[in-house]
Amino acid sequence: MAAIQSPTLIVALAGNPNSGKTTIFNALTGLRQKVANYPGVTVEKKVGRSQLATGEWVTIIDLPGTYSLISRSPDEHVAMQVLRGLRSDTPAPDVVVCVVDASNLQRNLYLVSQLIEVGRPMVVALNMTDIAERRGIHVSAARLSAQLGVPVVGLVGNKRKGIADLKAAIRQATVAPMPDWPLPDAMREEVTTVGGGLAILEQGSGFTVQRSAASRNLNPEPRTLNPLGHYHAIAERLLIGDRAGDIAPLTDREPVKSLLAHATQRLAQLGIEPMQADIEAHYKWIDDVTSASLTPACEVLLGSTGFQPVFPSSSENTRSSSPDGKNGLETHATMLDYAPALTLTDRIDRILLHKVLGLTIFAMVMATLFVSIFWLADPIMGATESVISQAGRFIAGFLPDGPIKDLWTDGIVAGVGGVLVFVPQIALLFLFLAILEDSGYLARAAFLMDRVLSKVGLHGKSFIPLLSSFACAIPGIMAARTIECRRDRLATIFVAPFMSCSARLPVYALLITTFFSTFSPVSRGGILLSLYALGIIAAVATALMFKLGAKRQAPTSFILELPTYKRPQISQIARVVWTNTWAFVSKAGTIIFCLSVILWALMYYPRLPEAKTDPIRAEYGQYKLPPIDSMGGQELRDDMERRQKIAFAVDPSRHRQWGYQYLPSAPNTTSWEQWDGFVNWMEQRTLASAQLRHSFAGRLGHFIEPAIKPLGYDWKMGVGLIGAFAAREVFVSTMGIVYSVGSDDEDTTPLAQAMLADRYANGKPVWTPLVATSLLVFFVLAMQCMSTLAIVRRETGTWTWPMLQLVYMTGSAYLLSLLVYQVGKIWFV
Repeated sequence: MAAIQSPTLIVALAGNPNSGKTTIFNALTGLRQKVANYPGVTVEKKVGRSQLATGEWVTIIDLPGTYSLISRSPDEHVAMQVLRGLRSDTPAPDVVVCVVDASNLQRNLYLVSQLIEVGRPMVVALNMTDIAERRGIHVSAARLSAQLGVPVVGLVGNKRKGIADLKAAIRQATVAPMPDWPLPDAMREEVTTVGGGLAILEQGSGFTVQRSAASRNLNPEPRTLNPLGHYHAIAERLLIGDRAGDIAPLTDREPVKSLLAHATQRLAQLGIEPMQADIEAHYKWIDDVTSASLTPACEVLLGSTGFQPVFPSSSENTRSSSPDGKNGLETHATMLDYAPALTLTDRIDRILLHKVLGLTIFAMVMATLFVSIFWLADPIMGATESVISQAGRFIAGFLPDGPIKDLWTDGIVAGVGGVLVFVPQIALLFLFLAILEDSGYLARAAFLMDRVLSKVGLHGKSFIPLLSSFACAIPGIMAARTIECRRDRLATIFVAPFMSCSARLPVYALLITTFFSTFSPVSRGGILLSLYALGIIAAVATALMFKLGAKRQAPTSFILELPTYKRPQISQIARVVWTNTWAFVSKAGTIIFCLSVILWALMYYPRLPEAKTDPIRAEYGQYKLPPIDSMGGQELRDDMERRQKIAFAVDPSRHRQWGYQYLPSAPNTTSWEQWDGFVNWMEQRTLASAQLRHSFAGRLGHFIEPAIKPLGYDWKMGVGLIGAFAAREVFVSTMGIVYSVGSDDEDTTPLAQAMLADRYANGKPVWTPLVATSLLVFFVLAMQCMSTLAIVRRETGTWTWPMLQLVYMTGSAYLLSLLVYQVGKIWFV
């Protein structure tokens, strides 16, 4: 008979933002984790597996950071639902590990106080103890455990200290006893009254916290929660206005409904606001717990100084120390230093948060970031392009001639490969942003930018969504949910796509490196920075219009937590860079792949009929040389010169386009092959151009050409712009396909060279630095992402805002690009 498999223990990691919760999650699970979204919402769901010291595997859920279980944002709402067992798609946790920042103990303990009321087995992970001690804050895990009644483990998560002890403590999780909150007497009476009504209403069934089969094996067995205390906790939640799904139905049932109405009325008459009174009571309790848990400076402690879990006991074993370790105890005395008057973080903030120096340093940091993206990525991009090109030709060698081979070389390799070349630059962008965030600097940047944002009608909380939009507008728009004011939230959502996201970076890189290649890396970085600045200016101007057009409202407060400065954790940085870069690569492997195939088909079909290909082949046939063996030396040279003159006479632009470099100084086999190879190459380019004009995509490009011609664009760029409206980075792959369709197998001309060589019929170059500048301006301002429009629709609940966004941004892009090109023609042409 097969053994019955025991259920898996479900462990939820909860904690405040910036408490190091995700770092501990990564340390517990390693690479054994999966990231998705909670069904029905766009909140990230992280689930992993961890093996305890006993060999048992447990499931770890990394909940979104939250300060309270009274949820005000979607992230907090999801965390609250999981902790209370209200989500059908996520099992209720058997154990809650609450991560607490030891350097901000009082603020973090507020969430702990609410988790105690939930009534689930709990462990407190006392993280960042090293930072706390450097600040002179010495928290005794033993004393804190005695106060809370649950295991407490000291940790330094970013150094993986205490992780093994935390795993051991999970199996020792217990339910904390319900504290006697120091509520006002009148509110305490009403809590007792409403709680009694709940007890009467639910007599026989109760509000028992549901526990899985796995949690019943916890050792020691969690303490039984006092039923009346649980009723009082629910009554307290009802009085402060908590209407979570587990208790909301009770408000419509008697006698709870009547008792609740009477209690609310009485407290209002007494001038007691239940929510405020509840918060004050919790913090009074927190003050007592904190005072009892902190170790006074210069006190000598007995026992181990390592990171060992401390389990609750009836009393702490404290004994006087003796220098020789008598009484059978080996003692280790640790002398604690006095708290420093000014921490390193405080000293750094005096400079970085200065109203003048701070903004100057911030501007220098951003400028260095953009210059480095070009300087560091150039050699890596060259190697990547070479690998992709060689791999494409290698696989093409095994494919038979025909549509399949053309699809591979001119569709997939030219399309997807053309975008993958820019992965090094995108990875560097994510690397720099991750370093700034993990070091604690980004929060300071948000504080600095609040002074600027408030003057243009945006909230200080808009900075993080706008900064996130530099990577991708979609998470930036979703991050705007934390803004309480609807006007500020809509303004942030509306201007977020103006931030130059990573999808624009391949387009910027292609145009800047191609048409400004003679510039130094610093100058090219400056051009890139100016494009980002243009997007910011457009966002500021739009936000000002929102401010002037909206009704005057009272300003909302901006409260921001400034984390302690710390050395970025290499493993955490690597994980962030890998996750975000892989998301971009997977997008190239799905969306861009599909669009590349579709665009290739639109450019490949219908095929050019023989009635149009034969004249082209006949024209170039007259330029090809007969076999070299049939002519003498001088005769061969004369014939080559005659055929070149014929070619240049038919189209004078070919003199510059083909050049005399293929006219040999002395006839020989090599020169003959050079000339005929060049003629063959030009024949294929002409056929490809004719095929593209004849295709569905060419016809569509010609249809919109009159509208984009004033911007300096031709019909081929129009095809690229159409593809870019699905996703901006598709423009690069589209151009790769446009300039590769119909080319022979030996054509390895890079996209940049093909664009530079492209000419109109009169010999005038299609691409110029002015055209590139106009196109760069268009890409900065235009709304060219269907996914972003869909997210805006989802976040605003209507199609009005995304359609207005599409018209406004694209219209602004057209007008400014038109101005740039037309004025540029007068000045520079």
